[in-house]
Amino acid sequence: MLLETEVIERLITEYGKDIYSFCVYLTGDRQTADDLYQQTFLVAMEKGGIDLSGNPKSYLIGIALNINNNRRRKDIWRQKRITIVDQDLTEEAYNVAANDESVDDEIYKRERNKAIRQEVSRLPDKLKDVVLMFYTEQLPVQDIANILKISEGTVKSRLHNARSKLKERLQKYAE
Repeated sequence: MLLETEVIERLITEYGKDIYSFCVYLTGDRQTADDLYQQTFLVAMEKGGIDLSGNPKSYLIGIALNINNNRRRKDIWRQKRITIVDQDLTEEAYNVAANDESVDDEIYKRERNKAIRQEVSRLPDKLKDVVLMFYTEQLPVQDIANILKISEGTVKSRLHNARSKLKERLQKYAE
């Protein structure tokens, strides 16, 4: 049962300032108080049946208090969830810091590795094959020689040539 417009207007005229002051006191913020004030009268309209012979001001204050308490509970619940997420992020950041690597170091490593991959891909196939088998597959020289059907000395020579070319091309990344 909705309250009639005349009744709401009368309540706002008689108790509006007091309710608004109470809302400002509760929230400590005018913008939030404005919202609370409006919600108070909307809830009062929806509920209807305010006994005007009793104490309507205390009824309206009770509505404002309940709305504010619900808002605060929601805010506390949200804050707890944010805190949990913040703790997870803090732990993750701590783990990164515990690994003695800063974000800048990590970015530098990624860029360096990308440049290395690009330069390896530019090597002649004979050198590239040996480098990939030796460094990415971690095969020993003897196994590489068997796979390619070349001598171990040739594998070592190709590794040396590839390293020299890569060193020259990647000089800017040398630490």
